Amino acid sequence: MSNLVDPKNGVLPSQWIRQAAACGTIISEIPVTPRQIQPNSLDLRLGDFGYRVQCSFLPGSEGMAGKLDRYNWYTFDIPHDGILLERNQVYIFPLQERLALPAQISGRANPKSTTGRLDIFTRLVTENATAFDEVPSGYTGTLYLEVIPRSFAVRIRKGDTLSQIRFQVGSPVLSYEETMAILDTDALILDRDSRILRSRDLPVHDGIVLSVNLPRAQQQTVGYQARRNTPPVDLQATGLSKRRYWDRIHADSKPVILEPDEFYIFRSRELICLPPELCAEMVAFEARSGEVRTHYAGFFDSGFGYSATEHPSATAAGVVLEVRSRDVPFLIEDGQPIFRINLLRCTEVPDALYGTRAGSNYQGQRDVRLSRQFSVVDLNEERTETTQILMEI
Repeated sequence: MSNLVDPKNGVLPSQWIRQAAACGTIISEIPVTPRQIQPNSLDLRLGDFGYRVQCSFLPGSEGMAGKLDRYNWYTFDIPHDGILLERNQVYIFPLQERLALPAQISGRANPKSTTGRLDIFTRLVTENATAFDEVPSGYTGTLYLEVIPRSFAVRIRKGDTLSQIRFQVGSPVLSYEETMAILDTDALILDRDSRILRSRDLPVHDGIVLSVNLPRAQQQTVGYQARRNTPPVDLQATGLSKRRYWDRIHADSKPVILEPDEFYIFRSRELICLPPELCAEMVAFEARSGEVRTHYAGFFDSGFGYSATEHPSATAAGVVLEVRSRDVPFLIEDGQPIFRINLLRCTEVPDALYGTRAGSNYQGQRDVRLSRQFSVVDLNEERTETTQILMEI
């Protein structure tokens, strides 16, 4: 697969990001830390103040300063112990990192996995942006992050990382022919029984079409629905009770019908194993799959679900889906196609793959995993499931 690596068309790796931070391509008064650098992306940090604005907007030719003069309601500092962001309110934060990109390098941003799983809607904005999450080639200037908490109020602090950016040259997306060839030669996509899927097993059009996992298994949690009127979520918290913030969803007794304006977490039926030469992104809202948005955080670094020493059946990971239905109730069923991924080539293999650093929260995930703020298993859930097992014995 090494022939897919192309220095003229690809996503730049961790070693390039490290060098860019050292030479002034990525600029920050507080130096970039090793923890921010992922295999193909850089975590972006909130600055020490923000704006509460009237509405979401793109600055366009007027520029960010002009738009803020018109639509900023108030400016606020972020104290040491953090500040609370209310649900469904629009905030804009200057980020600590600024850019001075070379002419041939552009950027694309995504929310981080934890951000998406908390239903925090974020989009990167540049000084004269006409599109969200896009950084044009050769961009020099400040980066801003639009933040809209949806399901939960959240407490944020200076330095928190809600979004990530990847840098690229040329066109990293693999062609249809390249995608089909890789599916037929490598173990990239597996079914939920860990059998390798080939091009004949998967629809491939504008990306690889994948589906939702809703097995009809007794007492198995197949998803979560965010509860209303919960306490705020502190982004630095750990061990929060899932039961306080989420309702479990089972698929053994009734159809799974998504209600408008509700937020859900599910998992893909397929498992993914990305080798060092590739990374991937989920395709944005896909109207052909129904009136449902199927992701917020849609980028996968090289090495997701991969191990150089183990068979893919032991390491391939499911994709967590952050789901909202639009306008009308929408039925989803096991194996229903609801999202797509594009494979992206790297300019060179990253010097550290996803999941190799201590503390990775989502490598090898086979369950429906919530964000890192929540306990893996609640005590009450353990008691319920233990009781069920004893009853069956």
